[in-house]
Amino acid sequence: MVSATIDHLVATTVLIVAFTLFMGLFGQVMHDAILYQFHMHLSTKCSDTLDNILLSFGNMPGVFGLGDYNLEPYTLDPYLIMRLLSASGPLVEYPPSSGIKYSNISFGAGDYFLVPVSECVDYETAQELLGLKGMYGFRLLLTPIIRVSFANIQTGRGGKSISFTVIVDGSGSPVENASVTCRLLYVSGVDSYGHPIIGLISASGTTDLNGRAQISFSDVDVSKNYVVIASARVANFFGVGYIYKQALTSAGNVIPFIENMETGMIILAHSFDVKQYNNTGAIFYNATYFTIDNEWNLVNVPLLGNYSGLLNYGAGTHGKTFDRTQIPEEYLGMPGIFVVVCRKGNEYGVTVMPWQIQSLSFSVEFGGNPHGWEWVATDIRHVLIGGVPYVAKLALWSLTGYQMVRYGW
Repeated sequence: MVSATIDHLVATTVLIVAFTLFMGLFGQVMHDAILYQFHMHLSTKCSDTLDNILLSFGNMPGVFGLGDYNLEPYTLDPYLIMRLLSASGPLVEYPPSSGIKYSNISFGAGDYFLVPVSECVDYETAQELLGLKGMYGFRLLLTPIIRVSFANIQTGRGGKSISFTVIVDGSGSPVENASVTCRLLYVSGVDSYGHPIIGLISASGTTDLNGRAQISFSDVDVSKNYVVIASARVANFFGVGYIYKQALTSAGNVIPFIENMETGMIILAHSFDVKQYNNTGAIFYNATYFTIDNEWNLVNVPLLGNYSGLLNYGAGTHGKTFDRTQIPEEYLGMPGIFVVVCRKGNEYGVTVMPWQIQSLSFSVEFGGNPHGWEWVATDIRHVLIGGVPYVAKLALWSLTGYQMVRYGW
């Protein structure tokens, strides 16, 4: 009798333990199944949202999209991309204390793309138009596929020549037999009013097995300042890169602001008035605009308004803190490159700005910050922006669902 009771107790204990283990395993399986379902849903939502952004036409009321309705799918409208409120840099206020703020894509002291916030689409508006508000956050990143960079830059004695290597990469691999054309913009002198004069010459080459092309310019004075803009043609696609000698003078340089995208009005501001550099002073400037044709040739377009002049921060009778110039209306629908050369004494600075981001292969970030969120789904598409191939990458995360693993962008 005692033996039977003990056997019964042992059996009951084993059954309870087995049941507990089973329930624990069942709970874990259910947990994993729910997570898997959530991840699949988030991944599908990310893919659908990316397609909605890239295939929808943002020039229609109540729609957020970047597609160009005149062209093939996954071909984006450069004008709509210009209107994205940048997530890569802090807003810039100009004039100071005016309350007028600009979306900021800046890569250095000589690289700017500043668009008025009032003409931009912000992240919250995009969330609402996409039906994501309160449920999902996202960030869109557009980066060029064909990368053009420079190496082994050498100038001859007295700055009378320049040579360099152009490197063309596509998705991390060297691109062979790419046709490379380099345009050298250089300060050739000073006019009778003290404004720097810009000269333009070009040279071409072809990349080797390592994606490298040797380019040289002789009998040209690059001692003052220069900008080299290199375009690489791969089949029917283009990549762009550029370098300049120096951006700043001891008095700073000139920073262009796109005051109005509809009219092409550009503010040319003394950099001290924008960034409050320690040194200031009068600088003479000369702005030049080049539109880009289908073969990626630079065509000089005369600007309207004060495309040359004198800027001087601070009280005085000579110059002012900013001027205005304008891109002619008939060229606003075409890509272009805006170049400003400035002078203080024997010092020369330069600033470049694209009209449409693909003109200088600028990257764009738009949306929220994925850092710190968990279970962030990503997806990519290859797209075209004005003949320049880009990768469109979307990161999407839930604002309400399961969250377990940290994500780094």
